[in-house]
Amino acid sequence: MKISYNWLKEYVDICLSPQELADRLTNVGLVVADIQPVEDDFCLDIEVTSNRPDCLGIIGVAREVAAAVGGSLHFPETNVVSAHADIFKFINVSVEEPILCPRYTAKVVRHITVAPSPEWMQKRLTCIGLRPVNNIVDVTNYVMMETGQPLHAFDLDRLAEQKIIVRKARIGEEIVAINGARRALFHDMLVIADGRRPVAIAGVMGGAETEVSNSTRNIFLECAEFEQRQVRRTSRALGISSDSSYRFERGIDPEGIDHASQRAVWLINDCAGGEISGGTINISERHETRKITLRMERLHKVLGVEIKRDVAIDILKKLQCNILNNVDKFIDLEVPSFRGDISREIDLIEEVARIYGYNNIPTKTSIDVRGSTKNKVEIVEDTIRQFLIGLGFYEVKTFSIVDTSPLQSVNLWSDKGGIDIANPLRQEESRLRTSLLPSLINTKRYNMHHGTEQIKIFEIAKVYLAGNKLPHEKNCLSILADTDYLTLKGIFESSLVNLGILSECEWITFSEPRLFRDERAARIQMDGMTVGYFGEASQELGFKTLSCLLEVDLDVLIEKSNFIKKYQNLPQYPTVYRDLAVIVNEETPWSSIEKCITDTKIAFLKEVNFFDVYRGKQIPAGKKSIAFNLCFQSPDRTLRSEEVDIELQAIVDSLQRILNVELRKT
Repeated sequence: MKISYNWLKEYVDICLSPQELADRLTNVGLVVADIQPVEDDFCLDIEVTSNRPDCLGIIGVAREVAAAVGGSLHFPETNVVSAHADIFKFINVSVEEPILCPRYTAKVVRHITVAPSPEWMQKRLTCIGLRPVNNIVDVTNYVMMETGQPLHAFDLDRLAEQKIIVRKARIGEEIVAINGARRALFHDMLVIADGRRPVAIAGVMGGAETEVSNSTRNIFLECAEFEQRQVRRTSRALGISSDSSYRFERGIDPEGIDHASQRAVWLINDCAGGEISGGTINISERHETRKITLRMERLHKVLGVEIKRDVAIDILKKLQCNILNNVDKFIDLEVPSFRGDISREIDLIEEVARIYGYNNIPTKTSIDVRGSTKNKVEIVEDTIRQFLIGLGFYEVKTFSIVDTSPLQSVNLWSDKGGIDIANPLRQEESRLRTSLLPSLINTKRYNMHHGTEQIKIFEIAKVYLAGNKLPHEKNCLSILADTDYLTLKGIFESSLVNLGILSECEWITFSEPRLFRDERAARIQMDGMTVGYFGEASQELGFKTLSCLLEVDLDVLIEKSNFIKKYQNLPQYPTVYRDLAVIVNEETPWSSIEKCITDTKIAFLKEVNFFDVYRGKQIPAGKKSIAFNLCFQSPDRTLRSEEVDIELQAIVDSLQRILNVELRKT
């Protein structure tokens, strides 16, 4: 918000230099970012926060200055003399959407002369960065910057059928805005229409067909209130923004509309002459004044300083609050209509502190620090993160909102569809992700297209699955690495050991052609639960290198993790190793063989380690040879070869009986 220093001084008595004024405004929360000299004036660039639309007009800033330095306010003249001709002879106004347009006022000024605006007005508009156009347009801009209330002037003679209708746009309608942009209008957009077509986008911008030109002799002056969210949605959808939409989006003073309209008519009459029609079109919903009680005890407790009641009352009066009741412990008051940001007691406390001066409120010189321990979720995530980073992986963070492409529609964790967002910020990204892998795949593609062929990345984040009412949020770990199948499998198994998870995993053949290569993917089972999905990347993904993908349910890993360390004595007796090679059906997975061996409950069996799979001339069609190593050890003595042979034979018998394996002879 840019303001003129000389313009501001017309409304408040101050004896401060521009720099001193900037310092005072900054101290009360209106940060002055820059001061620039403009001829015999100064332009102050003020950072107005979104909750203070009252300061988007110079009068609003003048109120703040008066409250901060104690100066008196002077409001500009608005008294006008109306002609005898009644306004309803020239225009008929109706509001079909009172919720979206709670207040609509209008005046008609006839027989005006469009010409350049006075030099003093042009200088002030130029000072704050606005380009002078003509006396009518300049007046509407001047009043908007003065009061914070946008206005719009229509050429009355160009309004069809002498009608103004505030309604929603109809299918197929379009408009050419004042800035020359042609836009198609949608049915949920509010427009100002005459008897035939839209002539303005409500709260955003007027139309070129009814704008004021040098030939204009009669004008229809609109001053209204439009619903904030409606203006914001329309402005974003059409890609059109203006000083008016900026103010309507943040909210205007509903009780300041009449003043702004009167002020504009007075200036038009002064700058362009003309006759002001009698009466005013005023269609409005009732505005209720907010009443709030301030407790002095609460004020002192929140601020940590004793502020006298008289001082607090004086500050509130300076902020133009109407004091209704003043007792020892309570202050009842009415909030002015232009302060829409004040709705609670804590807001009043903030206002008192702001004007009282934050520098006058004592602060502690020490800060209490209380240590906290990490919970189990944080410990598991940090353990995985440090383990993978130590192996050369990079952590990535991707967006939770994704597009609706077939790849992003992959749902490993549910047979239900994805969750669509009702009002997406971007139409091409309108769904919550159901898997992390598609986003990692896109990250891989991005790196590949920018010259990085080999990557190892992971992400720890949530996926969102359809539930009964609210989405079910699942914590997941996903990994994409340019490595072979067994290497990534080993990384995952090592991470389980790192988390203290001793449960065995089963790797069951799985198919998802959008992600994984056929017959090179598995569903990971642990204690009867699906814990994740793993496999080589599908050729359809277009990777130039061999890549493997993994996505696991982090919630299961968190539940099963165990960080309690248990120590045992080092083995004192030697181990005995035996190698076996068995011929099994092609579809028999290694996990079935491993489970069959462990289920024999051999007392001295310590480890079972897979080390080779072979398919060749010596192996029948539809079969494969799997070689593995068995480790035997006793904690209290050296095992004899005969004992190991007996246990080995028990294992072979179990494999032949359950899986119908054939022992391969070397």
